[in-house]
Amino acid sequence: MKYILLSTLVLFSCKGKEDKKTIEKKDSIAVVKTKESVPQENFDILKVLLDEEVGKEKPEEIDYKNYTVSFKNDDDPYTVTFQKIASDDFNNDGIMDYIVERNSEGMLGGNANTNSEILYIITGKDHKISQRHEIQASAPFSYNVVDGLSYEGGKLKASAMQNYRSYNKPIDSLESTELSFVYKDGNVYEESYLTSCALAKWKDKKIFNSATEHQRSIERHNYTETVEDKYTSDGFKASAELSGCDNLEIIFEGNYKIKDINPKSIEEKRKQFLSFLVKNTSVQKDLSVIQNYYLTHQPSEESVTVGNLSFYIFTHKNKGEVSFRLVMTENNNPKQEENWDIVTRKK
Repeated sequence: MKYILLSTLVLFSCKGKEDKKTIEKKDSIAVVKTKESVPQENFDILKVLLDEEVGKEKPEEIDYKNYTVSFKNDDDPYTVTFQKIASDDFNNDGIMDYIVERNSEGMLGGNANTNSEILYIITGKDHKISQRHEIQASAPFSYNVVDGLSYEGGKLKASAMQNYRSYNKPIDSLESTELSFVYKDGNVYEESYLTSCALAKWKDKKIFNSATEHQRSIERHNYTETVEDKYTSDGFKASAELSGCDNLEIIFEGNYKIKDINPKSIEEKRKQFLSFLVKNTSVQKDLSVIQNYYLTHQPSEESVTVGNLSFYIFTHKNKGEVSFRLVMTENNNPKQEENWDIVTRKK
C-alpha cells in the first residue's frame, strides 16, 4: 500500500493547489472563450494555451512564434513552451482535437517549475475546450519519466521509465515499459488498462447514484481511468475520487455546516456521513462493512483491514463546519502495491 498511502497524503495536503489555475485541476473540464468564431483552419490551439498560461501574470517575455513565455517569478525564473504533437478528430464530431506537450523549465533543472506534461485537448463549437486530460511526462519527483512520443493511426506511443529520484535503485537498474494512449468513448486510455485491468470491465463507473457532477479522465502517473463525482444538497457537500487497475481505490469527502463543534455533534455527523455513503453510492457492500466497523470501534486515522478491504477516516473541524475524509481500498491483487506495479499491470 506504499503508493496508495502516498497518493492519499498528497491529495489531502494539496487539495488547494488544484484550484490555483484551471490547468492545474486534475482530470477536469475547462472552457476557454474565444471572442468570435474562427475558421478551423486558422485556429491556433498553441496560442490559446499560451495566453491561458499567461493569464493575469506579467511575463518577462512572450514569443508567439515559438509558443514560449518566460516568467521572472521572484528571481526564480522559468520558461514554458508548448509543442503540438498531433491534430485529429478524436471524438468524431467534425471538429479538430489536439495532443500538446507542455514543458516548463526552471533554474537548475530540478525545482518545482521544471516539469512536463502531455495534454489531450478536446474542442467543441467555436473552438471551446470541452475536455482536458493530463498525463505527467516528468517532474523532479514524479514516479515516471515519459518520452519518445510519436503519433500514428489514432495512437500516441511513448516510453515510460522509473524516475531515479523516486526509486531507490541504481540508475542502470531502472525499469522501463512501452505505452500506447487512445481516445475512446469520451476518455483517454492507456491501452493496457483496457485489456489488463479488472476495473476496465466496470463499464458504468458512477460512484454517487445521483451525482451533481460526473467527470472521467486518466490518472497522471499510472495511466488508469479516474472518476470524480460531486454531490451537493442544503448544508452538505460530498465528493468521491475513484481510480485503480485491479485494486479499487476511492477517496470520499463530506462537508457539513454545523453549529456546535463538540464531540457528540461530530460523532452524529460522522454516522450521518457513513449512512449517506451506504445509501447513495454504487459500492454499498464495501461501505456497509466500514459503517458496521465504526459502530463498535473508535474512528482512527490508522489504516484498518477487514478481509480484502482497507480503510481509514480523517476528521477536520472548523468554525461552523466539520469535514470527513474516508479512504477506501479494495485489495484484489496484492502484487499491485505501488505505482510501477500498476503501470506495468503486474499480476
